[in-house]
Amino acid sequence: MSSKPTSSTLKQHKIPFALPTIGEEEIQSVVETLRSGWLTTGPKVKQFEAQFAERIGVRHAIAVNSATSALHLALESIGVSPGDEVLVPTMTFASTGEVVVHLGARPVLVDCRPDTLNVDPDKIEERITPRTKAIIPVHYGGQPCEMDRILAIARANGLRVIEDAAHAIPARYGDQVIGTIGDVTCFSFYATKTITTGEGGMVTTNDDRLAERMRIMTLHGISKDAWKRFSAEGSWYYEILAPGYKFNMTDIAASLGICQLRRCDEFWECRQRYAQMYDGGFADVPEITVPYVELNVQHAWHLYVIQVEFEHLRIDRGDFVKELAGAGIGTSVHYMPLHMHPYYRETFGYQPDDLPVARAVYDRIVSLPIYPRMSEEDVDYVIHNVKRIIAENRRLGSAWVGKPEGEVPILPEKCARASRPSDAAAIVKRTFDFSVAFLALVILSPLLVLVAVLIKLTSPGPVFFRQERVGRGFRRFKILKFRTMVPDAPKLGGQLTAGKDPRITPIGRFLRKTKLDELPQLVNVLKGDMSFVGPRPEVPRFVEMFREDFEELLTVRPGITDLASIKYRHESEVLGRSADPEATYLQEIMPEKIALAKEYVSRSSLWFDLHLIFKTLFRLAS
Repeated sequence: MSSKPTSSTLKQHKIPFALPTIGEEEIQSVVETLRSGWLTTGPKVKQFEAQFAERIGVRHAIAVNSATSALHLALESIGVSPGDEVLVPTMTFASTGEVVVHLGARPVLVDCRPDTLNVDPDKIEERITPRTKAIIPVHYGGQPCEMDRILAIARANGLRVIEDAAHAIPARYGDQVIGTIGDVTCFSFYATKTITTGEGGMVTTNDDRLAERMRIMTLHGISKDAWKRFSAEGSWYYEILAPGYKFNMTDIAASLGICQLRRCDEFWECRQRYAQMYDGGFADVPEITVPYVELNVQHAWHLYVIQVEFEHLRIDRGDFVKELAGAGIGTSVHYMPLHMHPYYRETFGYQPDDLPVARAVYDRIVSLPIYPRMSEEDVDYVIHNVKRIIAENRRLGSAWVGKPEGEVPILPEKCARASRPSDAAAIVKRTFDFSVAFLALVILSPLLVLVAVLIKLTSPGPVFFRQERVGRGFRRFKILKFRTMVPDAPKLGGQLTAGKDPRITPIGRFLRKTKLDELPQLVNVLKGDMSFVGPRPEVPRFVEMFREDFEELLTVRPGITDLASIKYRHESEVLGRSADPEATYLQEIMPEKIALAKEYVSRSSLWFDLHLIFKTLFRLAS
């Protein structure tokens, strides 16, 4: 990885938002096709389809002229027709919704999650009606959606799942490759995508009937392999089986695709490296939220989308983009939510605030360049200029405090009573957190693997437990721990653990006693959700009960340990002796925790943090 930019390296760069990576191999492949005399659908398309299907691990891959065509074919094949409804994320490109309209159906738009910007499964269920025919999850930016939940919802309601994977080569959800999960998956090879054929797309499915229908409809509804009628093995005779479309891919495009597919992993490794450079580069910039990545996925990194808190700057997004352009850096916005476009407002009656999460994040998102033709020096240059523009345009005297969607913003005067660390101290603290968390994850990796194996061997269910907590500026995040309870434990009891809770597994009791269950929170520290030392993050429900107190506490990052964590190391045993554990927690323990947390905020310094870290380790060893 390259070093940080210096005054000698920061000369003007020209970095377009996106450039395809085309090498000599691709050029020669296209030239060979041109010389072969076979330009339209032919043997190169068949070769590309076979190799794509093999790579994805799916029975059928059908090459088409665009991802839009792929979506159209997929919906037609499952029988979408006038009067039907299809659930579509509002945070997507035009094509995902318009293909539904072309078939005479109604696109029912669904809000997104505020972190991944993928469709929110919780919002899907409430949009289902008797007319709903299918769900189209869009793997936004290249990060897979929560496919287990989406498939469960679909199966429970008799719906088909058509994945829009235009951004998602190569992406994985757990151990499943994107392209093998839903009923049909649609990929894009547009010029800006992770692999390209200039224009083009691919449809994948394991359903023989759907594959046969889509292959026929790809080329005018002519009986399959109609292209062979122009070859020595073919015949002039063909039959029209249905009123199909002209969606076929050309051999010229496929000759590009064959080469690009071979380089897919090479391209991904480069994008992944640049995403990590961006993450690290923006870790100490409170106005920027870097992309949140789920632990059980492989992100394809077609897009790198930051969220910028422009309310804390003297410039808006338009000015921000212009200043980056002035430095030679291309950017984009992905996307204006569909429900905010005139067509959807006028045709279907949507209002901007109907889907509030997408409406809110739209005002903050900016896509930065990320592609293999960039150099590490280019990435450093982008990081430097983004940070420079933000530093030059911070509002003087304003405390950086975020807010969750739909809640009243915290006024600066409300935060004045909090003794927040200086910018220099904050940078030192964040650098310490990031460096030590990274080193600890490397050193402790054998232990982490061992614990994960023990959990898997002794209890069915996932290795990790994730729960929504409230972080700095009231920003929600998912805290990560080793799972210590039986699967679906929250459904079997409350959010508090008291005494010998029957939901705790045998290995879970050991992990809780030794605090080994907390080790995965090193990932939260690495990502910037948490610090090593800071007020312990609470669940949203409890934060709302003591909101005025948390307005002061959440001016700093929550931590793995603090004064309250040391004092209440055996909290569950205390609660176990209570007839009403939640009442005891809220009336007795929580007020004292808040008081101790306020003491920490007022005394916060690197030396105090080190003191608390050593004190925590001593208590664990005793």
